[in-house]
Amino acid sequence: MKKIKTIAALAAAQILLCMPLKAVAQSDCYVPIAIYFDDQAMDVPEAARNVLQNSLTRIATANDFEADLGLSQFVMTAKADILDKSVHPGPPMQITQNMGITFYIVDTHSQTKFASTYIEMDGVGQNATKCYIDAFKRINANNRQIQSLIQNGRKKIIAFYDANYQTILREAEKQASVQNYEEAITLAISIPPCSKGGAAGEAAARKYYAVYRDRMNLAILNRARALWAAGQTIGSAREVCELLSQIDPEASCYGEAQALMREVKGQVRADIDFEMREKYRDQVALRKMEIQAMKEVGVAYGRGQRAQTTNLMFIR
Repeated sequence: MKKIKTIAALAAAQILLCMPLKAVAQSDCYVPIAIYFDDQAMDVPEAARNVLQNSLTRIATANDFEADLGLSQFVMTAKADILDKSVHPGPPMQITQNMGITFYIVDTHSQTKFASTYIEMDGVGQNATKCYIDAFKRINANNRQIQSLIQNGRKKIIAFYDANYQTILREAEKQASVQNYEEAITLAISIPPCSKGGAAGEAAARKYYAVYRDRMNLAILNRARALWAAGQTIGSAREVCELLSQIDPEASCYGEAQALMREVKGQVRADIDFEMREKYRDQVALRKMEIQAMKEVGVAYGRGQRAQTTNLMFIR
């Protein structure tokens, strides 16, 4: 796997540190999965394929799959075949396409089908693309066959992590030892919390995230210091305070950042609105936000790896 370049990692971290933390999943047992299609196996217009991807992502999210977490070897995919087509003269002309849609959950590393199901749906529209879109929009996450697919896939994925979490944690430690903290966090946090290695995975992810967070926050603090040293004006003071307000209250450099904030405000003698964030009081809320922040690192890292091709030829 290619390591994210330092400048890209810093930029991603700054975005993460600035953004509001999203709500955590309803369940404490998320399972990592990717949504991916084999374009050669499914001749579907791009606009319709995007709708199908949104439908699968909605199904995954509703069932506590983590569809954006990086490095997942598990894929939810689908392919659609036209079974019958009829044209109804208008105006306006309408086309009806009866299609068979096969859904899969697979392990791309072992090239194993974990679960699959098949449903037939009609799509209606004024052209083929609109027929596909109409059908894909109406895929029901509560469909009995789709729910069976989800349940079978989840069981097999969790069983994989039960059997392999120690290997995953060794690889995470290896990546952390060469300061590839983004990959180390992603590997550790990918272990489902309700699997046998869930607690060990979270503990490892927290350890790597603490180092990652301190490095990224120190980089922001050093930028603020350099900016302040270059010129102590009202304009630079506002920029410095904006940077300092991004620093995580749990970062080891938080006290130094507070001191610099006080120095800047005292030096310019002006009303500056930026304030440091306070340390969290609620440990349960802090734990949830930190887990979500670690997931965001995994999402950013995973997006940096998506130039790689996932081979799904084995399901054809």
